[in-house]
Amino acid sequence: MAQGSTSGPSRTRGRPARLSRERIVEAAVALAYEDPAEPLTLRRVAKAVDSGPMALYRYFPDRDDLLHAVADRVMAHMRFTPPEGATWQAKLREWMLSSLDHLRPYPHLLPLFASTREPAWLPSIVLLTDMLGPLNLTDEDMALAIALVGTTVVGQATLAARRTPAIEMGPVMRDALLHAPTEARARVAPVVDNLPSALERLFDLVIDITVEAVEGIAGSAASTEYAAAHTRRSP
Repeated sequence: MAQGSTSGPSRTRGRPARLSRERIVEAAVALAYEDPAEPLTLRRVAKAVDSGPMALYRYFPDRDDLLHAVADRVMAHMRFTPPEGATWQAKLREWMLSSLDHLRPYPHLLPLFASTREPAWLPSIVLLTDMLGPLNLTDEDMALAIALVGTTVVGQATLAARRTPAIEMGPVMRDALLHAPTEARARVAPVVDNLPSALERLFDLVIDITVEAVEGIAGSAASTEYAAAHTRRSP
């Protein structure tokens, strides 16, 4: 889960600083943000810190360890200020939108956001717990709601980062339809033409469904509590 921010990391210029784990991670975050299509290799990171790849092994046992550290740092850079006076539903929608904006520039790191090795999720969990406080959920249901929201954001960010751009998808789909039966082509062509714009609208719909699901968790918990209280009062 992420607290969103659309601003990227800054890179310092000038005389190279002394090599450290902190400096290596910050340089790697900047590389991942500035060129998201390029895989984040030890060679690229070493060049960014004016060092050789072998020197990085003094701070990271392997590339996987470096990538996990970079993913944790991306989450540590996230910021979100809930709209003052807004309902929890409006706050949750804004958090999910800004979180998606923050995660999308890091397509190669997306699988790692779900397997962080440090408590980088904690600020988001605290924020969401406060945000959903008015629902008076049990600890178990609060954990379920937060897990639902977080995995939805990461999943949608992964989809958005990996799918074919809308400008390319339309012609490809229309070419594929040329080989379909005439009846199917006439029926499906308008749908295919609208798929690119539908995918752009998809996350708004997913947010609405997620908010409704959280409301359902709260409603189910309230119904169960009412039923239990009614049973205790029965003779």
